[in-house]
Amino acid sequence: MNNKKWLIIAITLLLIISCNLLPCGWDYDLYKIHNEPTSEFIIGKYKLDERTLNYIPEYESAKNTELILEENGTLILKNIPIGTFDFMDYYNETEQNVNAIGNWKVRSGKYTANLDVDINFEKEYSKLDTTTSWKIYEKERKPVIFIIIGDPDSCTVARFIKTNNQ
Repeated sequence: MNNKKWLIIAITLLLIISCNLLPCGWDYDLYKIHNEPTSEFIIGKYKLDERTLNYIPEYESAKNTELILEENGTLILKNIPIGTFDFMDYYNETEQNVNAIGNWKVRSGKYTANLDVDINFEKEYSKLDTTTSWKIYEKERKPVIFIIIGDPDSCTVARFIKTNNQ
């Protein structure tokens, strides 16, 4: 009986240490989009918000980072820290930026809007090519693309806010 008690305590501690029981709070100042956003709302150039630049070490010097959504469904990523897409580079704190191109489309549910993306990186980083989905929020009447970095339990997020309302 004593061994079972210690096993339960060990498992409980492991769960507490490895997962966040409380919400991260990275979206506390963002609003969920409840209807499918229009193309006019989504299309444009996005830059990292101040919170990302101030609190994510890999992004402190990433002021030239851009995410561009074009009207024809093309996605362009410029000077994105490689750790955004590669766990090992993120945890090794690799200071390297990559460029990529791909496609995007909006998918929405009852209470969320998502940006589904298909990303193709430059040749030397083609191992990172991926299809994924990012949440879309709203802040100050502008869309915010919400990209989780690394392990979701680490509460590390890159937030891209649209720079123009075109």
